[in-house]
Amino acid sequence: MNDLNKYGLLNSLLGIINNYDEDDSKVIIAKYFLKHFDRLDEINIFDAADECFVTRTSIRRFAKFIGFDNFRHLKKDHEQYDYYLQFEEKSNYPEYLANQITQMTTHLRNRIGGEVEEVVEAIIESREIVFLVSDIYGARCLEFQKEMIFSGKMVRIVSYNFSDSKVLKRIDPDDLVIVISVLGSFIYQMNDLINQLECRKAIMTSIEDSNMLSNFDLILPMGEVGSPSSKTVYHTLAIEYYLDVVYHEYQRQVKKGT
Repeated sequence: MNDLNKYGLLNSLLGIINNYDEDDSKVIIAKYFLKHFDRLDEINIFDAADECFVTRTSIRRFAKFIGFDNFRHLKKDHEQYDYYLQFEEKSNYPEYLANQITQMTTHLRNRIGGEVEEVVEAIIESREIVFLVSDIYGARCLEFQKEMIFSGKMVRIVSYNFSDSKVLKRIDPDDLVIVISVLGSFIYQMNDLINQLECRKAIMTSIEDSNMLSNFDLILPMGEVGSPSSKTVYHTLAIEYYLDVVYHEYQRQVKKGT
């Protein structure tokens, strides 16, 4: 199941450079991989060790540390994020972006319905909330996590090293796992792992695969967003918009119950 960790490689590397001391060998190796992320599959372990001034054993140990069986699997299985590098020439980008945001919010406003109240009720009843997300959406959940924690509800985010996540291994039947997979590729890869979790499950997605969605107790539909090959507001702002609506409803229900 280690191949699932490709969806969290970027978060793993960023977490290391953001949270470890500058002189730590893990930071040096993580920086090297980030600088060469677009050609990881071409790097050999000898060059990596030489460039980072560490041993080959250190490179192998690092690969295991971030959830891969070995350095070869890290090279082979890492996820591509080409849309970060794509650039569309727009004569008036602020106006273009504003139009995209308006269309997105109108679209979601028309899609969001009673399921928000249902998921909020599940949140209130749950012991903890655990987001299961890929690299793309991890940062989008952080503000919601802060808001909910200050409102008295513990929220966790699992966005890397999925196969060995201690948070997932300690899931309680009273917990609620929320999966974010707008275009579906993440949920298709994570399906077996999700099936093993014995708790209530919700998903935010645009897919309508009844077989896949049957594993979830609650569905927060994003609507038809297509399969964009470039970064869109659905990659960046749609999740924050949706979670803000959920948080507002959470506050409303909590205040109504007091």
